Amino acid sequence: MKIVLLFFCAILGIVLLSLLLIVFSSIKLNVKRARISNFDNGIKKRKIEKDFLIYIELHLFGKIKVARIRLKEELFQNLKRQAEKEDISRDVKKLKEINIKEIIKKLKIKTEELNLEAQIGIEDVILTSSVVTIISVALGIALRNLNHDKLYYNVMPVYQFGNIINLKFDCIVSVKVIHIIKVGYMLLKEKKINKDKVQRALYNYSYQ
Repeated sequence: MKIVLLFFCAILGIVLLSLLLIVFSSIKLNVKRARISNFDNGIKKRKIEKDFLIYIELHLFGKIKVARIRLKEELFQNLKRQAEKEDISRDVKKLKEINIKEIIKKLKIKTEELNLEAQIGIEDVILTSSVVTIISVALGIALRNLNHDKLYYNVMPVYQFGNIINLKFDCIVSVKVIHIIKVGYMLLKEKKINKDKVQRALYNYSYQ
């Protein structure tokens, strides 16, 4: 009897610990370094250079780092090749059927830090000024609710070198695991409902 009771307590403890980990854990996208540029120190380069250092991290209580995985460039290249080989029209159609805004809202994504510097140039001077202004205003609106102590962005126009881009940024974005699970459950539920609707429609059509 004591062995059964201890076994039951152990199982209960594991379940409670798992629930605590789910409720209080979060996944963070930590962009340590991201750079896209064909312009540096007043010199325009022939090719756009890219440099990334990105991690996916699992945190407990938002503070304790439990695990970290680096997203290597090979992963993005493989995803790009796979997308080029496959017909993405079906995936695009599926995305259109999903309420992306509702998903983002339910995920409750939090931007913890953001540092962004950009230099943008287009051959037309007026167009350059317009694009820089639009980007700056859009960033200001999108980031107005963030903690300004951990937020910095600066978008500058460059008029003398034609089409150039010099973008540097780092950021930390987090989402709680419990919200990911909720959204996953919601999508599975919607998929089942849509499948049932199709089956009922086919059933009714067959008896007409």
